[in-house]
Amino acid sequence: MTATGQANAAEMPPDQAELMLEYRAILENASVAILFTRHSKVLHCNDRFAAMFGWASPEELRDQPGSVFWLSLEDYVEVGRNAGPVLASGQAYEVERPMRRKDGSTFLCHIVAKAVNPAATTEGTIWIGEDVTDRRRAEENTRQLMLQQQAILENASVGILFTQEGKIRHCNTRMERMFGWGPGELVGRSARVFFASDEDYGRFGQQAGPVLLSGNQLDVEWNNVRRDGSSLWCRILARAVLPGDASQGTIWTTEDVSARREAQQALLRAHEELEIRVAERTAELAATNLRLQEEVAERQQAEERVMHLANHDALTGLPNRRLLIDRLGQALALAHRERQHVAILFMDLDRFKTINDSLGHMVGDALLQTVAQRLSEILREGDTVSRLGGDEFVVVLPNLDRPKDAERVALKLVEALARPFEPGGHELRVSASIGISLFPEDGTDTESLLRNADSAMYHAKDMGRNNYQFFLEQMNVTAAERLRLENDLHRALERREFELHYQPRIAVASGAVCGIEALIRWRHPERGLVLPEHFIPVAEDTGLIVPIGEWVINQACRQGTVWGAAGLPPIPVAVNLSPRQFRQTDLVDTVARALEQHGWPCKLLELEITEGVLMQQTPDTLKTLEALHRLGVGLAIDDFGTGYSSLSYLKRFPVDFLKIDQSFVRDIAVDPDDASIVTAIIGLAHSLGLKVVAEGVGNAGQLDFIRNAGCDEAQGHHISHPMPADQLVAWVANRPQPPVKTA
Repeated sequence: MTATGQANAAEMPPDQAELMLEYRAILENASVAILFTRHSKVLHCNDRFAAMFGWASPEELRDQPGSVFWLSLEDYVEVGRNAGPVLASGQAYEVERPMRRKDGSTFLCHIVAKAVNPAATTEGTIWIGEDVTDRRRAEENTRQLMLQQQAILENASVGILFTQEGKIRHCNTRMERMFGWGPGELVGRSARVFFASDEDYGRFGQQAGPVLLSGNQLDVEWNNVRRDGSSLWCRILARAVLPGDASQGTIWTTEDVSARREAQQALLRAHEELEIRVAERTAELAATNLRLQEEVAERQQAEERVMHLANHDALTGLPNRRLLIDRLGQALALAHRERQHVAILFMDLDRFKTINDSLGHMVGDALLQTVAQRLSEILREGDTVSRLGGDEFVVVLPNLDRPKDAERVALKLVEALARPFEPGGHELRVSASIGISLFPEDGTDTESLLRNADSAMYHAKDMGRNNYQFFLEQMNVTAAERLRLENDLHRALERREFELHYQPRIAVASGAVCGIEALIRWRHPERGLVLPEHFIPVAEDTGLIVPIGEWVINQACRQGTVWGAAGLPPIPVAVNLSPRQFRQTDLVDTVARALEQHGWPCKLLELEITEGVLMQQTPDTLKTLEALHRLGVGLAIDDFGTGYSSLSYLKRFPVDFLKIDQSFVRDIAVDPDDASIVTAIIGLAHSLGLKVVAEGVGNAGQLDFIRNAGCDEAQGHHISHPMPADQLVAWVANRPQPPVKTA
């Protein structure tokens, strides 16, 4: 409430003042856009109205002429002319027209207006607005889609029928003609009209019903009848509109296959006659040869089984390492003579261990079998795909004219794995990291080529996974460097080389500090200060992330109590959880133990989890989140917007914050798409009762944008770089305090 509003309220009788305060609270917190005008000027509006028309605040709009919202003065005059008599009669005036924002952009707005006093319309008018641009566009798209679908239905070469509760609700012209009915005559009739008898209709229902209720497609051939009683064989494809709920209706596609059936029957009869004659003439010879053939076949099968088991992977049936080395050696010898290239593609499935750990080895084995099948299907007959063990596959491409051909095959492999897998009823998306080495450029023997392809594969993982990389000599240097880094990382904890820096988070509206994120750094004795992006992936791969993550949680809680003793107000401290750390069964106990040991309140600890972890939506995920929620710690989704999955988890999981990924914040001032995404995320989060934090705010323009978009909190270098703990106290002391809320 403004100071004037408070004064006016204070001068009124208590009941009127209270009523005025209630009305103002309703106006300021309404979810619809509301405007008051008097003498053709803006008297007052709520925040929603100002935001919808692109104005910074209601105060900026006050005393603006009413014409500022319309595309032209003529539009404004026309609306006023039409609205005047309606408002004067005490009725509401309603119109839907293009309107203009402050920046000149237009949108379709639905306006409802009513005079404050119909007897004296000059006393003011109330306008309620709604942006209906997207709704009208969606309605038009739906109408076009319906027209297209109707055209497809009417011009289809097969009969199409929609039934509900056994009654025909609609069918196309082809269906009517096929069964000898006139236009519209089938509508409302029972589907019984297509069957010779009630018994025949009942048998069809017994066969079709379970299939449709299970959600599967019925595919059957049946002897039906036309209107005149003549019969015809039909192939019927049917599926319930809503699987498991027959009341929603069924779609039937019918094709007349009488001619094909007659031809098949004639061919079958001729074949049977021929078989009888052949059988009579060959019976004696078959009996004589049978025993010999069985003996030879059994011996061959036994030898083939032994040879296959010695050279193939038991799970996938692919060549094993032994057969791979043999074929690769042959390919290299031939390539040397013919002066051709050979490519070795070393493939490793990304995050396969997560699937095994969360869904079990049976699902993992089924996934590996399907992966092997897909890889085999896209390769040439002379190529070899082998499974070395675990989730590692090797592809050998002989007889290549150009090294570029290997890249084309690698791209096909990546695309083949992009389609969803469904092992054991679970829909999974799998990617792979692929390293490529070439003969003779990258080696002339099997060992060096496989080793170099393996190095290139690890480089592909370092480049973000789900990609392929050709071998470069530098990769061997990088691999050795990674091994040294891994060895140093094993000793870093016991040597106390890790430290935490802290980056503040502020409330966008007030600028006050509302949170602090703990960010790990490695003070390496030789390399100096190492940032997390250079060692966290290694820690994740090796499992060291678990003890490191536990140390971060304890250190953050300990530092919080130190700040409190130094006079710092209670501010939540946020800690990032890695995917591997989140999957630990003792995570909740680890967090509870740290809070108790250091005396840090549960409500002042926030745990940030990446969107990718939540998208798995396993029962253990929900169980862990609910346990952390009961413990009382805050839960945030970090890097929100980078995942590709259903957003239903936002309703299922007890999270408190969404942190918008900095990749969207970076260009919000210049990229309309990023701006729209950020605005949509803020609206989505607020509709679910979640707070929103914008990460990576790097300049004032970005901060102004998220403030106007209604974002709750912000974090980034424009606000503060991460800093050591001893610098944070002074930094917080110089920040503004949250405004005192008035009654």
